[in-house]
Amino acid sequence: MKKILMILIFSFSILSASVAWAKEPATPEFTIEKAIQEALLHSAAIKSAEYDVDRAYEVRQFASDKLEFVPVGPADSDVLRPFYALKQADINWQMSRKALDIQKDAVEISARSSYNAILQAQAKVKTCEASLKSAEKQRILAAANFRVGLINQQALLSAETNLANAKAELEAAKKSLDDAYQKFNQLVGLWPEDRPVLTEVPDFEKLTVYDLDSYIERTLEENPNLWLAKEKVDLAKTMLGTYDFTNPAEPYKAKQLDVDKAIISASDARDQARKSLRSLYYTVTGLEEQYAPATEQVRMAEENLRVIKIKFEVGMATSAEVAQAESALAQAKQQVLDIVCQHDILKLAFSKPWAYASTAS
Repeated sequence: MKKILMILIFSFSILSASVAWAKEPATPEFTIEKAIQEALLHSAAIKSAEYDVDRAYEVRQFASDKLEFVPVGPADSDVLRPFYALKQADINWQMSRKALDIQKDAVEISARSSYNAILQAQAKVKTCEASLKSAEKQRILAAANFRVGLINQQALLSAETNLANAKAELEAAKKSLDDAYQKFNQLVGLWPEDRPVLTEVPDFEKLTVYDLDSYIERTLEENPNLWLAKEKVDLAKTMLGTYDFTNPAEPYKAKQLDVDKAIISASDARDQARKSLRSLYYTVTGLEEQYAPATEQVRMAEENLRVIKIKFEVGMATSAEVAQAESALAQAKQQVLDIVCQHDILKLAFSKPWAYASTAS
């Protein structure tokens, strides 16, 4: 009897533990701004970057204490080593601060991208549900027509195949939505099974650039990666200007080549960044040109559905035609949302291309 009682107690404990661990999905509401703030708060990469800044500062201070004076012109290696160490440590410290800013910008882009991905995945599920409903209606209609000899077996098989494909697409869309939720939840500190409620859709505001060339050049000046490339040129020139002719570690020509390489590298990085920005601009404006026709397509689909429903009420249209019109409207709305969400991200990327590059890599 005692053994039975212990088994019952143990079993109850296991059951209680499993119930305790079971968790109902939470449904907190999120605006875009709240998603960004929570992502910044929960980012391990940002915390790590903050530690990098503190560490780089300590190393810089340590190198500064080792330097007794700044050499001007050629100097021996004993003097140059602490000078170069401080120079490099100072660059590393400044770059760590810029890397922290880049990381914050990258998290912002990731948060907006993940937020938009859920919106797009939700719209895709709705589109697939409407397509499935239409395919089911078409399958029923095809079966009826086949029974009375209005269509052949090949047409019936085609309707059945379309139905099977619609079911598969809906299942795939639901899995994509689950994946979008999981990625978003990880960014903002929620459990994987939580299903946050997104309360807004990105605004569609056209990009305003009065002078593209001037804007690009200003943005290049703000680019921390280009700043680092420029600093490497200055460091190479400093090492050349303080070359120790009395006890050289490397040939003077090698130091000259280091300067040339740094200049070429900096110039190429600037050219690539300039081309990337221009390409982003044309991609964004291309989306803006697609927006008006896409919204007009939604209006036409809504009007078509309204007419079909009226016809259905008076017996001039079938439920299959109504389902088909509903499916067309869902597809049109999804296309508009895709344009809006993509435009939202690329517009932000155009203002902070260095952060966008880090998320895309």
